[in-house]
Order: sequence, then C-alpha cells, then structure tokens
Amino acid sequence: MKFRKNLGIKVFSILAAVSILVACGGSSNKTSSNKGRSPILTPTGDDPQKFGAKYSGRNYQQPILSPVSRVENQSAIINQGDFLTQLSNVKAYSGRLSDRFYGNYQKITNWVLAGANVGELSQYGISPQIMKGFDGYQNVLMTGYYSPVIHARRTPQGKYQHPIYSMPTYKRFSRAQIYAGALEGQGLELAYSDSMLDNFLLGVQGSGYVDFGNGNLNYFAYAGQNGFKYQAVGRLLVEDGEIPKEKMSIQAIRDWGKANPSRVQGLLERNPSYVFFKNDPSGKVKGSAGVPLVPMAAVASDRNVIPSGSVLLVEVPDIDNDGNWKGSHKLHLMVALDVGGAVNGHHFDLYRGIGDQAGHIAGLSKHYGRVWVLQ
Repeated sequence: MKFRKNLGIKVFSILAAVSILVACGGSSNKTSSNKGRSPILTPTGDDPQKFGAKYSGRNYQQPILSPVSRVENQSAIINQGDFLTQLSNVKAYSGRLSDRFYGNYQKITNWVLAGANVGELSQYGISPQIMKGFDGYQNVLMTGYYSPVIHARRTPQGKYQHPIYSMPTYKRFSRAQIYAGALEGQGLELAYSDSMLDNFLLGVQGSGYVDFGNGNLNYFAYAGQNGFKYQAVGRLLVEDGEIPKEKMSIQAIRDWGKANPSRVQGLLERNPSYVFFKNDPSGKVKGSAGVPLVPMAAVASDRNVIPSGSVLLVEVPDIDNDGNWKGSHKLHLMVALDVGGAVNGHHFDLYRGIGDQAGHIAGLSKHYGRVWVLQ
C-alpha cells in the first residue's frame, strides 16, 4: 500500500494489501473447468468464487478489453442519479476530461436520461467492452476506500494528545522520530486527535475529515510524505501471527489495537512512512483528476489500463456487513477519477464515502465482478 495524494496517489484498503491474487498465466484457448472451479486460489487458499468470482460458462479472454454485442447482466442500474452528479462534477472541475470525453459523455447522458436500459446501449451509439479480469475470466478485483472522520481538538487537552502535522520544511524524519518529537515547536500541528491509530489510518486513506467537536467537519487533504518506504502494518500483523490472513481488515487492526494499546506505537513505528496534511476549506473529497468524488460513482483505476475519465458499467458484488458475498451483483455506473499506488491492472478501488460505516464496508471489500467500459 502507498499513500494517497488528494485521495489520488492512494492506499487501497488494508485488507486488499493481503488479498491481491497472484497473476494468472496461460494461453487464449483456456476454458473454465467442467465443475466451474476457479483456475487459481487466493494466497489464503480461498476459492475466489466465495468472493463473487464466476467461471462456469465463461471462456478465457486474452485481450485486456474485448468488444461485446451486449452486456450479459441485464439488471437495472441502481445509481443513475449519483452517476449524473458525478458527470456534472467532471464537467465543472475538469475541462480537460470534459473535452476529451465530450461525445462519449453526451451519448451516455442521453441513454441514462432515457432510462439506462442496458439492453438499449447500441441504440445510443454506445459500444461496451468487457475487461479480461485478473484471471482472464472477466473477474475484476474490487476493493474499497473512504474518507475517515477523526475526532480532534485544536490544542492538546485531555485524551486529545496525538498531533496531525502539516508539511515541514525538512521532512526526512521517520515515523519513530516524529513520534519522539522531531517536529515539535515548529507550529506544524493542525489538530490533536484522541487516537494514534486513527491518525495512522487517516494517512493510509490519504485524506479525511476532522471533527473539532462543534458539529462541523474540516477536510484535511494530502500535503506530502516523508519519503520513507511504506510498510503495510496489516501484512506485519499477519506475518507476526497476530491476525489470520483471512480475518485481516481495518476493523481487525482496530480490534487488535484495542486489545494491545501498549503495542500500537511499536507496530506503527515499523512503518517509517508518514503522511502530512493541509486544511482544505473547500471540504470536497477529490481524486487525482481534481474532481469531487461521489460515493459509488467514482473509482480509482490503473491509468495504463483504464484512463481517467472513462465511464464504466460495474458489476458490484453485493456483500453483507460482515463482508460475506450474498450471491448477487448490482450494476453501477462509475467514472475513473482516481489512482492508487497499489491499484494495478484489473483491479478497481471503489470510493465508498465518508465516515465509519463507509470505512467498515471499504475495509471488508476484496470481491469480484465484471466491468464493461462504455465507449
């Protein structure tokens, strides 16, 4: 995982860092097995089908994108209004993307306003192309990210003793040095939170909101990083035998921290990377494209595979509050507006929104569905 810039150069969820699957090799004449079993397993030995992947009846696909005459999933799109809001944000904040995708946005908007019937794409001149997926069987990995809300005060008081720093002139201090006071006395403190772990997770997400206790949320955007290599604490806890791989999530790390408060700082110091912030009065969560993000209508993608501004029809796995796949997918329209240091190839990070519940679902997301690029 790596840090995010304005939710752009981002870290996808801690869970995802230990859940990425190994690459699938092979030739274009592969087919799924007769039993519908997946050709590879996750690093934890799980069948990807437990997480929404499907193989039965599918052929191996070699090209990154393949044109299709129709989208197989003909269910209703559930976020038409949010998608149109997201497109409106693109037009208002990015002339470059608006110009590049003008014709595409127009015909897709016309289709959505007419009801967004997936079976009528061709009538509006829209050509879907399906992604090959991480395995060649159209199964695209979908993780999640969100904007956390940190409880803090402007000065140290009571339980609020953990500083959130702005960018210093000299930034080459390790996390351990910063915890030891390397930045004290420089007037860099933006806020003091009640949780060292929450501050760390704010850095993982790369931006978020701070509640100073007055009912108003202040947006802290990414300002920079100290230049040290990131070490994933989720991976460290797995390697130490503290949390099983299959149980790893942001909530699992929080639970570990509550059970081991005296060990939290030592764990975090094993990751020398440290993120600095700046107060953003706009209060808008923006991706790498500089466009405000709408929950579940914006994704982070690998721009070498899916360029920023691309419109996607995403088959989002339907999961419960414990992260279990319910056996179904729901169609969302989304725009690629962010990037991620760990979001590579056929993997998307879905923006889930603001606050604890969004973070809870984001931390449990490691599921699979199909993605069609609409052109």
